Amino acid sequence: MDRVMALRGAPPMGAESRAASVAPHQPEQPIVLEARPLAACGEIAGAWAHLAGRALEPNPFYEPGFLLAAAQHLVAFREVMVLLAWQGAEDGPQRRLLGFVPVFPRNGFFLPDALIGLSDRRVAHGAPLLDRQSAGAVIEALVAPRRQRLLDGRGLVLRAIERDGPLAATLRELAETGRLGVSSLPAAPPAPALPRSAASLAAPKGAGGLKLVEPRSQAALRDAVEIILAMEASGPRGRSGAATLHDTREVGFLRAMTRSLARGRQCRVGLLMQEETPVAGAIVIGRGARSWLYLGVEDEAMAGREPLRDLLAAMRRAMPARRILLPAGLPADEDGLPLLGDVALSVSSAAAPRDLAGRARDAIRRSLTRLPLMGRSGVKPPRAGAA
Repeated sequence: MDRVMALRGAPPMGAESRAASVAPHQPEQPIVLEARPLAACGEIAGAWAHLAGRALEPNPFYEPGFLLAAAQHLVAFREVMVLLAWQGAEDGPQRRLLGFVPVFPRNGFFLPDALIGLSDRRVAHGAPLLDRQSAGAVIEALVAPRRQRLLDGRGLVLRAIERDGPLAATLRELAETGRLGVSSLPAAPPAPALPRSAASLAAPKGAGGLKLVEPRSQAALRDAVEIILAMEASGPRGRSGAATLHDTREVGFLRAMTRSLARGRQCRVGLLMQEETPVAGAIVIGRGARSWLYLGVEDEAMAGREPLRDLLAAMRRAMPARRILLPAGLPADEDGLPLLGDVALSVSSAAAPRDLAGRARDAIRRSLTRLPLMGRSGVKPPRAGAA
């Protein structure tokens, strides 16, 4: 699995390849790397969604429904590039997507050599989508020096990685075997003596006369999202001008994102009703056993009763097998966020001689770019990345 090819601007995936997104695992096949703009990844949505379902560490913020909506509506996402790891011949019936890693493009000077993973205030979790059966091989391919010319980078920095998650465990294993250099990765914390989910399932205080409403149809879900947006705009965030409805791009993204994720049952919208009046609302995204609170609001007049806390407790009781991860600072933060941190990945110090020679050539090339270019003999300066 040490033969890896890198492609710049590979042609879009055809209908046959999209249909082959469920190809079987083929460990003997080489890994092929491709760099593609995020906005162009709609053409591989089928293979992308299938990878998200079998990822080593599921991440709702890197689902097609989230990132494609962001690329369409939000300026900050329009320049994002994605490193794709494929297995199998291009346009072949057995082609399989093994890795999806969003990064910032390297288009400036005096910036870090390493490729920087996507980070944004809307993205609470930064684990890339890696096939659970091939995660180690994909990581090694991404940081190998002779493949990093794909985006003129050397090394890879991943943002907001969970320190006790399965991706962190895989990185530690690669580092211990000498196949990968890893820094800024804290040691895994000891397992807690007791689960922390008991408190979150307790009966909400002051819940008399309140009921949970979770719409199921697309039309009802759309109406519930509009109620939540209106509640946010009528509260303190609205008066400060920070409400979602005050930004046309932001509200367009939220509507498109919730609609797309709801089709795959990866978005829950809950309202806490007092008779016919909504007093709290929440938008939760995610698949499997974990989900993330993306937006939570409550009626300012009832803030003393903490209706948002009541709503989240009711949503937990409705689906006790699914944990809701909450940002810090909310009134219902028993579960809190997992401990996150940045991880810098590089080739192991025990690199092959040809890799060391390649690094020396790159260093000489970078030093030459500091000199004035003379005629046609000058060396083209390398592109730099974004922090």
